[in-house]
Amino acid sequence: MTDQFVGLKGQGMIARAMLSTVLLVGALCTQSMVAQENKSTFVDWLITDDVMQETMQPRHPMRLMAESFPQRAIDTTIDAISYDAEFDWYSALLTPKVLRPERKANARMKAVVASRVDNLTQIEFDAVSLIIDSITSGGAPIQFTKNVRSVTMVLPTPLQRGENVELIIHYAITRDDRAIFFYSKSDAALDNSPYASAYTISEPEDSRRWYPCNDQPDDKALFSVRVRVPKGFTAVSNGVRIDSIGDGDSASYQSWRHNVPMPPYLFAVSASEYIMYPQVYTRPDSSTVPISNYHFDIDQNGTFYNATRALANIPLMFEAFEERFGVYPFETYGHVTVSPFQYGGMEHQTMSTINRRWLAGDVEGGYAHELAHHWFGDLVTCATWADIWLNEGGASWGEAVYEEHRTGAAGYMQVLWAKRARYMQTGLNEPPVYNIPIGILFNEATTYNKSSWVYHMMRRNVGDDVFFPAIRSYLDKFKVGSAQTYQLLAHLKEAAPNPRVSWDTFFDQWLVKAGHPVFEVIVSTTTNPTPFTYRVTVAQTQSHENVPDVFITPLHLRFVGFGEVLDTTIMIDTRTVTRDIVVGFDVDEVLIDPKNDILCEKEETPVGVDDIVEQGSFCQILGLHPIAQGAPLRIFITDGDTASLLIRTISGENIVASTVSSGVSLIPTSTLVPGAYAVSIRSGARLYNQTVIITAQ
Repeated sequence: MTDQFVGLKGQGMIARAMLSTVLLVGALCTQSMVAQENKSTFVDWLITDDVMQETMQPRHPMRLMAESFPQRAIDTTIDAISYDAEFDWYSALLTPKVLRPERKANARMKAVVASRVDNLTQIEFDAVSLIIDSITSGGAPIQFTKNVRSVTMVLPTPLQRGENVELIIHYAITRDDRAIFFYSKSDAALDNSPYASAYTISEPEDSRRWYPCNDQPDDKALFSVRVRVPKGFTAVSNGVRIDSIGDGDSASYQSWRHNVPMPPYLFAVSASEYIMYPQVYTRPDSSTVPISNYHFDIDQNGTFYNATRALANIPLMFEAFEERFGVYPFETYGHVTVSPFQYGGMEHQTMSTINRRWLAGDVEGGYAHELAHHWFGDLVTCATWADIWLNEGGASWGEAVYEEHRTGAAGYMQVLWAKRARYMQTGLNEPPVYNIPIGILFNEATTYNKSSWVYHMMRRNVGDDVFFPAIRSYLDKFKVGSAQTYQLLAHLKEAAPNPRVSWDTFFDQWLVKAGHPVFEVIVSTTTNPTPFTYRVTVAQTQSHENVPDVFITPLHLRFVGFGEVLDTTIMIDTRTVTRDIVVGFDVDEVLIDPKNDILCEKEETPVGVDDIVEQGSFCQILGLHPIAQGAPLRIFITDGDTASLLIRTISGENIVASTVSSGVSLIPTSTLVPGAYAVSIRSGARLYNQTVIITAQ
């Protein structure tokens, strides 16, 4: 998912909490009643408000097992094999929101469930805001009990391990403002949308609000759906369209089926008056992936919303990700545009849901993010919500991987640098990446931005030749399944066994602990053992709760002289490290972590040099700034001498080496990619340094 997800916000929570306190006091006085009920049943009886229920009874209690890296115990009592859903959305799509009855839509769910234990006598499904009408098995009604969070079904005969049962649940959906959204044409017009529409969005645990299920991310199942919609509407779901059958003159039933298991939160259904815009990704071996894009007709080639423009590079994204992550794991892909929509996009397996706003064509990273999720999140799903960073970090890093494929290493770092900037706004005050509270699960700073850097730093920890094969084998090992963080850790120990920082240390300091290192670097000259020796002192100064005093990491140092560069690496394993480094030339500056291998802050003290640094005394950069790519860099030399010119990237790589004469010299910039550059001009003992920004045309 892209953009932040707003957590549960129960209105009137204080008043409800006060009421619950009064009720609890009264209830506890009735000792005989309490004695007859177990704790869970008592809470179910007492709390009738679903928001309060979720607050008082967290859905993810902390149950850590005794391992070096934390792991979650998962309820494996049952295994959902398949869900076959049927929805009647006809009335909801035609009726304004204010006129809809309590039963917003009627539905039927046929679920096949296997037991993973012996003598299973009942099955509990998550079910919130649903009215259960009846449940049958084998054609006969079965007993069930419903509370605010679940429905418990009594099986006709106990199941033994490996046996399964088919359950048919008839029910009604009672909310259309969370998880499932209906907009009549008049409702949609209020948000400047042209047609009535409906859609679902369930991550993390809102599937239970529109269909009864075992709402766990690790319990994958096969899904199929049949939807009744008004004539002229198109229903869209995961997988492939099966059929569309008319129902009289005013409605139709439309069916979809997906042949690969997925977790409940990735099942999605949408409907509106869509057109379908086809694309195709063709591999070098001529095999193809069909891409079906559903949106409003006026948005295909509109002035602002323009699907042709916005979707043009989707095949290139496939090329980038298959090269790095392996073959796309599903038979189809596509996008369905929804509006109004409070999020950016959501990676529903094979059919990503996107905000209409993205059709403006300026959110290409969002499209890359949702497609990358089909490896990180869909092919391999986080087994618990404590592991959400596996999904969102992988997809956020995938945005940079796509840009690297499209524009090179500079584009890759440009994407990551933007994510670093957003993380650093609050970085040291953020919680750890792993096991983030579910109420702030989609915390942009950590779940998305810091996590993308964790993937980047894992890559740097072993190098591309080792990391990408290790990631591909991880995805293959857990494909069509789920994984916890400790399982990725164990896999990397096996597949990438010689990291620069041990994987145990790496995972602990970047995932279990919070924050990032703050490096204070002081560089001074020394004559021991030679005149060109420099003493480098690196101190870590970060100091926040749950932030390590010491991040253990190799630190790349780049010594830059006029036309000379020396790279070296020192290991940082204590709070303060001092090293004497023989450089062999006069150093103008020392760059700390110039390739941006580490998510860190850097406080640098400039190197003392003998040259007289005169800003603007003998030369000057003229014209507007920043400089548009292609426009010349105008350098003015005030006296009659010829000066030497160097243009370097911010990481110290020499890009241009030339000479400039007295007067105005024009330096071409057409070969410089947009970004920041260091310009140095030397005339005798005089040195002029200036940072220049090149922007896209």
